[in-house]
Amino acid sequence: MTSKERMMRVLSGERGANSPAVFHTWGDFKVEFAGFNPKFQYCQGGPELAGVETTFYERFQPDWIHCGSAAGPVTWKRERRVEGKRAFLRSEDGQRWLEIKADYSLAPDPAVPATPYTGPRLTLESRAAIDEYFDADRTTVDAILASGTFDHMKQLAEAFGDRVFIAINDGMNGLPGVPYEESVVAAFETPERVAHAIRRQCESFMLRVHAAKACGADAYIISEGFGGSLGQLSPALEERVQAEGKRWLYAEIRKAGLLPIGYWLGDVRPHMGWLNSLNMAGLLVEEDKKGFALDPLEIRRMLRPETCLFGNLDSNLLLWGTPDAIRAEVRRQRRAAAEGAFVIANGSPIVLGTPAANLDAYMEEARK
Repeated sequence: MTSKERMMRVLSGERGANSPAVFHTWGDFKVEFAGFNPKFQYCQGGPELAGVETTFYERFQPDWIHCGSAAGPVTWKRERRVEGKRAFLRSEDGQRWLEIKADYSLAPDPAVPATPYTGPRLTLESRAAIDEYFDADRTTVDAILASGTFDHMKQLAEAFGDRVFIAINDGMNGLPGVPYEESVVAAFETPERVAHAIRRQCESFMLRVHAAKACGADAYIISEGFGGSLGQLSPALEERVQAEGKRWLYAEIRKAGLLPIGYWLGDVRPHMGWLNSLNMAGLLVEEDKKGFALDPLEIRRMLRPETCLFGNLDSNLLLWGTPDAIRAEVRRQRRAAAEGAFVIANGSPIVLGTPAANLDAYMEEARK
């Protein structure tokens, strides 16, 4: 059985004796592992980024390739330079070096005057204002494909798509351009209006889903939770503003031929009643880092049988732990497989500096 077949079976809710094993690993670890300065993460795309993903996959052989989206050719074709730990990208006109900052954003080009954004802005003042913003969006599937943001995934699908499950992790936390405080206040004062904005955002997001499908993706992973994480709102209010739009979105992703996977940040347990109504193929959850503990065995028992649960082994354990401690945690997490469909996974992207030997220990134990 191929890894793709194993993933497809478990994501259909099938319980198996041997759980698939994956790494939650979009991000800079793979960039550095492939020999690049990690600050170039958002400067890569196309064949180069496909090579980064291939290097990691061929070394560790997880049951999926976990992709993020990419920069467009205008960025990935620009010259780069490294000085020690500092990284630089050529300006668009090729005349200056611009430093990539610690947060991986590009320093402003001093020769290009800053111009204020004058395009449409989303406001939550009324349903009409919300509709005006989304109706003004002229993005198309063809435009997304032409941007090159999924070119690397197309190349990965051509190389591995017949035997490896390919998942794209891209978007969607937060309403575009709406400050956090404003969105939370609006959720309390005008929840129906916020629910309408989320539904319209989901409709717009489907363009990216169709583009990903055209490039060979098998699943779309969406980062979820109002304001960035469950827990900003009560479970009842979160359901009131989110559930209708998200039920529609996950159903439409399935209609598009992809499997919908929700990466719901925060403590999912108080929300499990309405989360179970979303028809997710898979649920990813966080590690125990925010004052709550999410035991995969407990979550698996709360989750509807048709939805597969991904584990949440702590990525800091992969970074700092011993191989024996990692093996023990894999065994503990795997207990959830006795209760339903389960994939062995870590709960957040692999951290820079994680020893390859620790990833080997994880995979070796997961394959037993």
